[in-house]
Amino acid sequence: MSRNYELDLLKSQEQVAFQRKQAAFQRYQQQKDYTHSLYLDLQAAWQARSEARDEMNREYELKQEQKERNDAVWSEYSRIRDSNNARIESLRYDADNEHRSMIECYEQASSAYQYGDKSMAPVFSQEAREHKVRRDELNAEVSQLIAEIKTAKESAIISAPKVNTAAYDRAKAEYERAKRQHLYIQSQFNDAKAERDRLKSEFDALHAEHLRLKDEFKKKLEGVKSTKRKTEQVVVEKVNRALILSNAHYLGTIFGAKAKIVPREDGTGKTDVYFGGLLEAGDGLGHGHAVIDEEGNVTYLRDAWVADKKNDYLIDDRADLRGKETHKI
Repeated sequence: MSRNYELDLLKSQEQVAFQRKQAAFQRYQQQKDYTHSLYLDLQAAWQARSEARDEMNREYELKQEQKERNDAVWSEYSRIRDSNNARIESLRYDADNEHRSMIECYEQASSAYQYGDKSMAPVFSQEAREHKVRRDELNAEVSQLIAEIKTAKESAIISAPKVNTAAYDRAKAEYERAKRQHLYIQSQFNDAKAERDRLKSEFDALHAEHLRLKDEFKKKLEGVKSTKRKTEQVVVEKVNRALILSNAHYLGTIFGAKAKIVPREDGTGKTDVYFGGLLEAGDGLGHGHAVIDEEGNVTYLRDAWVADKKNDYLIDDRADLRGKETHKI
């Protein structure tokens, strides 16, 4: 069969489309694998971030517990301090009054003794001593309350748990680092996923184009084959008629049998037909031979299984040894 350049062009286009599709598939597959590896990295980064967050929360809870206990101790100290200070302020006020009253009584006693009322001097002196005793008692109570405040503060310093923020600060810093790493990988994954989807769309488009060209080539090939079968049938019919018109002693080698039809590629437009041979295609040992030109004329015909292949021909456009003219079919 002569070459069909339109069919060759379609086949070439299909092969190019197939190669482009395969290259696109390789790019898509590589990007898909890369995206999957980033997905695994993303999962690991999320796990690390979650663990770091849990550790930070644990350290925060410990810090809060320490702070609450610390606050409770110092709150108790503050209660004692504020209560005692309020009492101290009142006591000092009373002690100052007692002290002033004592001074006044001593002055009255001195005046009474000095100006002749000696009987009242001892009375004022006794009142002065009573005010002094009361003053000293109040001052003693003030000193006791001050001591209580000091003791409460010393106890708070000793018993209040220290709030350790270092562990929490380290855990928080680690969480922030894990968070940044997770967000960075997530950004990479999102970009890779978008590129994967783009390459998938590119592959799908090229795959569809390849299928279209493949289908177009298939349809064209079926058309060429159909045309070839019709042409071969016409050729076979022409050879059969030539055999009949030539009154050949026909051995039934082409009627109902296969024939090998070979268009020449020498520019003459002629077609060689081999028939009746031992091979399945019709050629081989004992085959007959016919030549048909581009106008449909049988220009040469030799039956199968003839004794002399060189001279025992039925039709020959070069000479007519049997006295017959070339038959036009």
